[in-house]
Amino acid sequence: MSNRGLVMKRLDLEGIIKECPKVLVMSHNCFSKNGSNGRTLGSFFLDWQSEDLAQFYISNELPDGFVCSNYFRVLDIEALKAFYSGKKYWKTITGVNVEKVLEPGPPSLGKIYNKHKEKTAINYVIRNAVWNSCRWKPVEFDSWVDDFSPDIVLLQSGDYEFMIRIALETATSRKIPVVLYNSEDYYFKDNKSLSPLYHFYRRSYKKQFERLMKYASHTIYSNEMLQATYNEKFKHESTVILTATDLKPGIKKNGDKEFVASYLGNLGIGRHKPLIEIASALHAASANAYLDVYGKTPNAEIEAELRSCPGLRLKGFVTYEEVSRIMTESDLLVHAENDSEFSRRDLKHAFSTKIADALASGVCFLVYGPANIACVKYLRENNAACVITERDALQQTVRNIVAEQGLREKYISNALRLAKQRHNPEINLRLFREIVMGVVQGFGK
Repeated sequence: MSNRGLVMKRLDLEGIIKECPKVLVMSHNCFSKNGSNGRTLGSFFLDWQSEDLAQFYISNELPDGFVCSNYFRVLDIEALKAFYSGKKYWKTITGVNVEKVLEPGPPSLGKIYNKHKEKTAINYVIRNAVWNSCRWKPVEFDSWVDDFSPDIVLLQSGDYEFMIRIALETATSRKIPVVLYNSEDYYFKDNKSLSPLYHFYRRSYKKQFERLMKYASHTIYSNEMLQATYNEKFKHESTVILTATDLKPGIKKNGDKEFVASYLGNLGIGRHKPLIEIASALHAASANAYLDVYGKTPNAEIEAELRSCPGLRLKGFVTYEEVSRIMTESDLLVHAENDSEFSRRDLKHAFSTKIADALASGVCFLVYGPANIACVKYLRENNAACVITERDALQQTVRNIVAEQGLREKYISNALRLAKQRHNPEINLRLFREIVMGVVQGFGK
């Protein structure tokens, strides 16, 4: 029986399966086991009936049958083509047997589409203008929403105003509530800039977000530090639900002479630099100790830097199923953040979705990064990982963690306890259900 089946059976035996409110999820990514955003959203609905879920999303990806089977997708390139031509493009998906790649637009539009991912002021302004024009919006979209007849909208917060606008218009026109899922501090990320376009899009975004917070009935945050930051600005009902995991400790391989540490995740935002430092420290501690790095390299220059480190082995991208196996078979798991001024400021509320899996893996977890970052503070306060915040302490701490099995076991014990207490899927399912049902029942009263 699958993990989902086991969870649903336990919940059913306890008698808490009830009629679910019909939830329309609006987000950039679709529900998916292989994407962190899609997997996090999907974990809230493991005990939901699929007919009570629908999702509107805009990324060029396909759902994998994970929790939901009713989707409406419009891509950026389709919204752009509609903006120029007036012709509507969309894709409704019921199940997963659909084409994997939609026909690309003309080369000139394709270049613009590829460029939109760059976080520049002009790209924010153009992308918001294209979507806010509503030229992308076919009558079939409203018909799809009305046919589903949602009781509530769940919006995953992002840094573009247009998705907030779509969610609010969908909810207010049908007089239904909104619950916000927020894992980022985008509202507070004001930078110094001389660009009028920058200040224009930031004012527009913040105004739209403030409208959302006035209307939303409840906000779910990914960690306490993020919740506290928003509580200082907004008076609102909120709850923290940390990422859940159903990962279980695996069986270690016997007779392997190598000590293998593994990093699995994003290699952007300067993260490759602390990973190289960790790999060098590991290899200095033992000639048979290596850091295996799994993930896509952002460019050839970063890939060359990683490959030039003797203690680091670049392994490339792997699926989530492979991630789970690699985690449980490793001797050490690693997470790292760059100790730059930008990282300390821009990533202070960062909380990787893989932290829950690392805690539940039965493998010692080593974290290297600035002390003010949310996940670093959380792990240090709970003594659930070997946390290193100063470069001067790296070499000796790594040497100790490689040499001392007892030290690793101490962190493992604390990590497993924390995973059971704070990252438990059944507890999260129950809490999320109570929030949604409470909002639907209390809306308008």
